[in-house]
Amino acid sequence: RSPSHLASWRNAMRRRWGARRSGGVVVVVVVASSSSRVAQALAPSPWRRAWMGPHSRQSRVRLRAEDGGGPYGFHGFPVEGVVAFQGVEGAYSEQAAFQHFGPSIRTLPCASFEDVFEAVESGRAEFAMLPMENSQAGSINKSYDLLMDFDLRVHGETTLRVSHSLLALASEDGSPPVVTRVRSHPQALAQCENYLGAQGLAIEAGSDTAGSAREIAEQQLHGVGAICSKLAAARYGLQIVATGIEDNKFNFTRFFVLAKGVNPFPISNPKTSVTFAVSDKPGSLVAALQEFGRRNVNIIKLESRPRRRATSPGFNYIFYLDFQGHHADPDSAAALMGLLESCAFVKLLGTFEAGPTPKDLFAADASHDTPTLDPALMQI
Repeated sequence: RSPSHLASWRNAMRRRWGARRSGGVVVVVVVASSSSRVAQALAPSPWRRAWMGPHSRQSRVRLRAEDGGGPYGFHGFPVEGVVAFQGVEGAYSEQAAFQHFGPSIRTLPCASFEDVFEAVESGRAEFAMLPMENSQAGSINKSYDLLMDFDLRVHGETTLRVSHSLLALASEDGSPPVVTRVRSHPQALAQCENYLGAQGLAIEAGSDTAGSAREIAEQQLHGVGAICSKLAAARYGLQIVATGIEDNKFNFTRFFVLAKGVNPFPISNPKTSVTFAVSDKPGSLVAALQEFGRRNVNIIKLESRPRRRATSPGFNYIFYLDFQGHHADPDSAAALMGLLESCAFVKLLGTFEAGPTPKDLFAADASHDTPTLDPALMQI
């Protein structure tokens, strides 16, 4: 069909799937049997040009070294734009932003995940750092839902090793701080249960990790500690009482870097994320996944979520899928074309540089052996 027919079908599908704003979500819908038209809709040339950028994997490492970033100092390229994140200054999401883009970036704290998306859409921020899943707590459902509600693209990913520290106000006489109560997000408290029990500390649930540190600093709460990142100590002038107090050292959070438009960064180790819905009949999901298997395209992650804005009663599921490779690779493009032909809709979330694995990060971090308990340690 003609491009005008394609546009009208896309608009109709937006209405059918309940997009919350005009033009808010771009869905690629099968409306023609011509493989060339489907391929053109799936893989526009700017994405291919971004992928075939001038920098090889070796040159990326060289550029990072020239910019002062080691192999894990930061994972992406330094940028001038503002990076939005959910939480207050000192949050792990802000730490992930510094890890990915380097220490010179400007950050924008946001009260909610929706505010993070809207900050980028409105132009107040160029990028968003969005947590997607934690190795202990699982997927962050709100993040996945918002990927359908907004039309931001995935421009990168980073994985942060979550290492909890106990922070407190320094004593007025210079002696080590005495902590009797600990305040933090309930999830952080649960992840440090063994340490808290061994120290005999009472616990208080707070709104979040860095927010608890800020409350202690602003209200001058002596005797109350906060479990959060080392970054929060620098932000609020607190003393680090203990580090590495989490029960499980294999605690990682994976983040997406979101932005508008085409991914401008060179990609040498590509990963692609898509979301799709299949028809409600036996074998439909298997048939969709076989499009990747028969072409030797490796699926890294598959997750289902109920469609929140369904048009009929019951559970209507959408699927989120990550695979190794660029969507413009011949095998990947053929797999996605087969997916388009068999699914109710397919949305390309983005192709981006795969971040370092948790195994790489853990091996590079020398602080994970045992908790450091030194009350006189590190006044930041």
